[in-house]
Amino acid sequence: MLWDIDGTLMRAPGLGVRAFAAALELVTGSGIRRDHRYDFGGKTDPMIALELLQAMDLQDRADDLIPPMLAEVERVYATSGDELRGSSIVMPGVVTLLDALATAEARQSVVTGNIEFVARRKLAAVDLDERLDLDGGAYGSDHHLRAELVRLAMDRLGKAGEVDPATTWVIGDTPRDAACARDAGVRCILVATGTFDIGALGDLGADAVFADLSDTDRVLALVAGHASTVR
Repeated sequence: MLWDIDGTLMRAPGLGVRAFAAALELVTGSGIRRDHRYDFGGKTDPMIALELLQAMDLQDRADDLIPPMLAEVERVYATSGDELRGSSIVMPGVVTLLDALATAEARQSVVTGNIEFVARRKLAAVDLDERLDLDGGAYGSDHHLRAELVRLAMDRLGKAGEVDPATTWVIGDTPRDAACARDAGVRCILVATGTFDIGALGDLGADAVFADLSDTDRVLALVAGHASTVR
């Protein structure tokens, strides 16, 4: 099981936008353009940084500006532990499902657009970090494309035992989660606990779409129907 974080496992409202605003101001002296429409759902942090620079016609300097931007994002999260713990929430059914999958001996990690430091801070803030094999995951700091992150996580998990794409699942909340699963040749569950409702997620080719993950038995039955993901 390869879990997305934001909108799927948990939500940490507000801090990410503030972190990227601080990062952009650090490297450009200006804040995020409010007259520009952004679509960051399911994207990696390097891609978000690039789009912020593109909105200011600074994409030609991306190679120089994105590393300090991501370092500033990391700094904001490093100094905002109390806020992160106080404002973050776990999505419905997540803890019960994680534990049930663990009991069924499923291997569970993350595929997330967050850079690794931020991902670990978010999950620790809601006590989910010890329920997942984070060393076997893949992060926005590893690659800017989500499909490559799926493949990388499978390679990392494969060091501890065979990983079959046909019985590997991405669980996410955006069309980009569905796309990365399809591109990597793995299965997909989408959940409408992020910014997309069931109607928006229903025609993306996922194996299943749920309003949330509170029906543990239904999710387990779906996964168990495809064998060795649970063993």
